[in-house]
Amino acid sequence: MVRLWLMVWGFGLVAGIAVEAQVTARFVADTQRVKSFSVLFTAQDTVEGWQYRWDLGDGTQREGTRVEHLYPAAGTYRVVLEVRDPSTGERDTASMTVRVADLLQVPNVFTPNNDNINDLFIVRSNGEDLFHLTVYTRDGVRVCEKSGRTIVWDGRTPAGVPVSPGVYYYVLRSDKGICRTGFVHVIY
Repeated sequence: MVRLWLMVWGFGLVAGIAVEAQVTARFVADTQRVKSFSVLFTAQDTVEGWQYRWDLGDGTQREGTRVEHLYPAAGTYRVVLEVRDPSTGERDTASMTVRVADLLQVPNVFTPNNDNINDLFIVRSNGEDLFHLTVYTRDGVRVCEKSGRTIVWDGRTPAGVPVSPGVYYYVLRSDKGICRTGFVHVIY
């Protein structure tokens, strides 16, 4: 609690006005980071001199009004922020459940026409898992086979020949048992 007294001198009168700032804990979590296990926590309504202590739900504790944390694994974590005014000892807490998930983005269309716009089929992941991608024509002919933590296909067969425009079927598997299938449209 912060108190401010305003003294008015004049005509023999003295007046006091008390302005109180209530200790309130509020925060937001940004889970849309580049690394999918990374979360940025930002305290709201901050006051200089107050203490901001975070329990990030995985045994990690940090201090500050803005904290970025890289979680060790996907999961659900209960995050607690404690705000304390050291001058009065007043404190408040806020909590939030944060879901940390693997990042796996597979496009459904790309245009390998060398105009430097959407020329590559890129399977993006958080880099934690190794993936294997196989792409087939509608007739079941394999036109691409790649492995990696991030997979990039330029629309060419293993012989370096550009594939024909059309719809292709893909199978994406990880070493941890993730399996995703779908279609990708190749447009020139």
